[in-house]
Amino acid sequence: MDLGMWIFWGAIVTLLAGCYIVDFLTGGKYSLKAQEKSLNRNSRVADSLRQVGRNDHQKGPF
Repeated sequence: MDLGMWIFWGAIVTLLAGCYIVDFLTGGKYSLKAQEKSLNRNSRVADSLRQVGRNDHQKGPF
């Protein structure tokens, strides 16, 4: 059980440290701006509406 604990917490710490290092080296280049977030949200809404439209047309009257 002790080895499993070390592997689990070691993986978590390694993942967090890796994310921090990548963010530090890229200078926060990958953080989304407000306009990009709204564009992503608008495209997700449009995609959802298309999916709903497809599902409605595929169902028959019964």
